[in-house]
Formats: sequence, structure tokens, C-alpha cells
Amino acid sequence: MRILASLEEIEAVAEQWRALEDRCADPMAYFQSYDWCRNWIAQYGQDGRHQPHVATLWRGNRLVALWPLAIAQGGIRRLVTLGAPHSQYCGLLAEPGLHVERDLMPMSQMALDRSGCDVAVFRTVPEDSLLYRVLGDMTVVPDAGDSAAMLDLSAYASSADYAAQLGKLQKRNRNRRRNHLARRGELDFAVLWPDDPKFADLVRRCTEMKRRWLAEMKLYSAGFAMGNFDHFLASLGGDRARKSGACLSVLRVGNVPVAIELGFLRQGHYCAYMGGFDWSLRDLSPGKVQMDMTVGWLIDQGVATYDLLTNAAAYKKSWSSRNVAVACQARALTWRGEIYASTWLPRIRPALKRLRNRLPDLALMAMAYLRGGLCLLLYV
Repeated sequence: MRILASLEEIEAVAEQWRALEDRCADPMAYFQSYDWCRNWIAQYGQDGRHQPHVATLWRGNRLVALWPLAIAQGGIRRLVTLGAPHSQYCGLLAEPGLHVERDLMPMSQMALDRSGCDVAVFRTVPEDSLLYRVLGDMTVVPDAGDSAAMLDLSAYASSADYAAQLGKLQKRNRNRRRNHLARRGELDFAVLWPDDPKFADLVRRCTEMKRRWLAEMKLYSAGFAMGNFDHFLASLGGDRARKSGACLSVLRVGNVPVAIELGFLRQGHYCAYMGGFDWSLRDLSPGKVQMDMTVGWLIDQGVATYDLLTNAAAYKKSWSSRNVAVACQARALTWRGEIYASTWLPRIRPALKRLRNRLPDLALMAMAYLRGGLCLLLYV
């Protein structure tokens, strides 16, 4: 068992890490991929506030398991998922045949013991995942869990079959949106990969659209508050031939991008990571038109799952057919961590979030200068 504690140590095992990804059978493990983790540390691991703490298990020179973690510095040292708050699922990579109690539990305990942290907090552990079994009796923080909305695409033979199986009201609404949008110009939909020269610029455009939406909705995102988020996303790789990694769904009207979605593909599982649309066209729902076209493209490519990720939202209900529960798990490692895990996470933090949600609009405006610090505190 070894800990990788620097970007250089991570880069030194790139070949073994990627080989393990191919052997690992978990389609939801994109956020444990080498490409995601290496690029995140390269972007955010140089400020002293995020230190990589990647637990690895070896059999000779063969990497057989890996759990990407990071140490978040601050008033209290937290062991968290590498990539938080940008990573959506906490998981580990393990080749088939490893024993949970004999092989993986000792590795996870080693990661906690060697971290020097006050508390370990893993926010989004899928309850049907291998990691959930590995963590065993680790405390599940009450009322801090969530669920991920997913659409099963394997039930459809083609995009035409998918459209044919929609209900009458769904068909009417989706056709109406397309027709209204098409009055402004010819609709063009395309999926771009990182080797496209326009990829990076369109990623930046997508983040700009999303920032505008957050501002208009008076919402705050801890992930967007971290600098150079668009630069990090544009650095991610993708393989057109293997249909793996990062890709962009782009809807244009009259050759002008009006809706863009950044997604990640792994083993037939697609994560709809970030979507943005032209705010001036919000009444025409360009984002929903783009989502509909993206789903059709995924079905025709043989992708099995359209994953809308966590954070429940009303619109996700009409786009999903099932939910996967995710848990927030924590373990105190020092007396300070005990206070954090037993008081802050289950009691004070939820109370502050409820209070903030109940504040009237004028009070929120008065808190404009404090909002960033408050919301970052609530994320912690």
C-alpha cells in the first residue's frame, strides 16, 4: 500500500492508473480517472490548500486498486474526495477479484491513518457502489444524502424509437420547442471532442452561460467560485474513437451556439456534467432542445445511461427513469473532527442552510458581499 502525495508521483503511475481504469468495471467511476484527477491537481493542487492523498494497492508492479483523495487545509484538516467540490461521485477503482475485507478495507484504513486529518468526509458515495461496502460502518450523516437522476437508454433501439415512445404531451412540447427555436434560424446539433480546435472556446462559452444562469437565479456555486474552472474543464481529454472521456453537445441556431452541454463518457455511462444556454432565449428553452438531441445521439451511439447527477431539481423528473441514492459519510479522526462530525455536519450546517433559504430577498441583497464566504462555509 502506498500514498501518492504529489503531482509528480501521480504522473509517474499514469500508465498503471489508466490500465486499472480499463479493468475496473464501475461505469460511474469517471471522477476517479487519471485524466480528471491529474488535471484537477495540476490546476488546484499548487496553492497549498489541496494536497493529493491517493491511496493505492499494488501486487508487485501491478496497480490493483486506487482511491483518489485529497487533504483540504483550513481551520480543520479534512480528508475529502480528490476534485471536491467539482467531483460528483466519490468512488474507488479496483480490478475484479479483490476481496473487500482482506484487500480494500485495509487500504482505506491506511488512507485515513496516514492523512493526519481531523475528519474524513465523503459527500457523494453511491449506496450501491463498492466504496460504500468498503467504508462499512463509517457514519452516514443524517439528512445529508442525495440521489442521482438517471435515464435508462438501453430500452430504446434507436433515437427514433425513443421519440416514438414519448407520451403525447411530451412529443407536443418537444416539437413545439424545436419549431419555435427554428424560426430564429436553422438548427444544427453536433458533438465535439477535445481534438476539435473549437472545443476549448466552447467550454469557456458554456461556463459563461452557466455563470449567467447562476447570477440570474441568485445562486452560488462553490465549484464556480474557484478560479480558472473553465481552463480546468478545457484541459480534459476525450477519445472520439473509443467514445470515452469529455465531449461537448452543441446546439446552434443560425450558426450561433445557443445551448452547450459538457459531458463525460465511460463504459456506456454518460454524465451530463454542465449545461448552459443563451439567457436571452430562455423562453424558447434551448437547453431542453439540446438535451433532447443529446439523448438521441447517445442512444444511437449505444450508450446505456444518461446520468443527470445529484442535486434534485424538478426538471430532472421528466428526463429520468430511476434514481441512485448517494450518501454523505464521515469519520472523526481527532477530537476536533469529532465536534465537526457530530455537531457541525448533522446539526449546525443544515440549520444554516435552512435559515439562508428562508431569508427574504432584501436580506439576501444585503448579504451580497458575504454570500461567497457563507456559501463556501456551508459547502465545507
